[in-house]
Amino acid sequence: MMQVKRYEAVDMGEALRMVKSDLGPEAVILGARQVRKGEGAFGLFGRQVFEVTAASSGAPKIAKKKNYVEERPERPERLERGQGEAQDARKILEGTVAALEPILDGVEAIRKNLDGISRGAEKDKSSSSVADDLRELKSLVYHLMDRSMSEKELKMGKNLIALFRILKDRGVAGEYAQAVIDEIMGRADGREPDIRTLIHLAAARMRDTMVFGGWVTKSEDDGAGPKAVALVGPTGVGKTTTVAKLASRLTGEGLKVGLATIDTYRIAAVEQLKIYAKILNIPIDVVLTPQDLGRAMHLRKGLDVILIDTAGRGQRDLEQIGELAKFFSEHPSVDVKLTLSASSSERQMEETIRNFSGLSPSSIVFTKLDEAAQLGPVFNQSVKTGLPVAYFTTGQRVPEDMEEAGAKRLINGLFTN
Repeated sequence: MMQVKRYEAVDMGEALRMVKSDLGPEAVILGARQVRKGEGAFGLFGRQVFEVTAASSGAPKIAKKKNYVEERPERPERLERGQGEAQDARKILEGTVAALEPILDGVEAIRKNLDGISRGAEKDKSSSSVADDLRELKSLVYHLMDRSMSEKELKMGKNLIALFRILKDRGVAGEYAQAVIDEIMGRADGREPDIRTLIHLAAARMRDTMVFGGWVTKSEDDGAGPKAVALVGPTGVGKTTTVAKLASRLTGEGLKVGLATIDTYRIAAVEQLKIYAKILNIPIDVVLTPQDLGRAMHLRKGLDVILIDTAGRGQRDLEQIGELAKFFSEHPSVDVKLTLSASSSERQMEETIRNFSGLSPSSIVFTKLDEAAQLGPVFNQSVKTGLPVAYFTTGQRVPEDMEEAGAKRLINGLFTN
């Protein structure tokens, strides 16, 4: 008789030792996954544990006697059933080994990288490269989880599995998708809802998890001068167009707005912003140094808001990003908003957020939602950073294609794309 058990341990090695001790060395691993136990949003602040499902025939070993002959023949139906179980177990084992091969390769590559760094052979390799390798390994682990998923192992019905795959297809990180499923299962009354109901439940939970805000308003202190807001981010995300959209929107709301640009690397960007300033009949200043910015803020003290456009910095150009951080360090009152393209890959978003963190952004602006194949990465980064999402842009039109960020736009787009 096949015996199936589930084990939890702090690491995979300990889990395997528990399986071997309990079921013996002949046990077969049916599935393995990493789960988080604890409280908090999606359980993200809990403790990571490894969960392993294993099986054993449970039959005691019988030592063969010399010249022993079995007098009673095995019943045919029992023999066929035993062969079928053996074949099923062999298939499961072969599938598990095949899925583990790329992970073992990834572990070996990371081990070699770490060994090289410890010996000083790769001194020029940054720690971010190692972090990228670890993320690769993490994605392989989730790939294994996907391959090993079954209704029996995860106690999920067909509708829950369908929801999990919908979330993954939309780009939602595996850990967040699984957390949503776990919360829905934890509140279920024993009967699995239909897929439409499950989508509504998942959307509500994801909506409650995100934080929105950071919209531009004038300073509450009338004597403090204009509120300065700077948009920073990598090249090509649409900062200049977004500044123009914000200026048009705030002017329409009755605020006195001015523009400033420190994007002197691109003459076209300066000229583009000057055209917008002329159309809106608002002042614009070209800023070259932190002192120039201070003089512009003093000169325009009668304004409510000054919007600052910055030159795009490649997310890997740490030197230029550092220079921009020094620029704003002399003006700590400037509200820095990190601008990201929703059409960027998840890895680009993570790298940009990590490398621009030195500028201490207060919120995120996501542009180009209309060009994004998946909106899951936008949700992932919002949850991961905990920063409020301030604005969405959805096209090139000024000022129409911009709105204050909210859950309705993102969640609807995530499930309908």
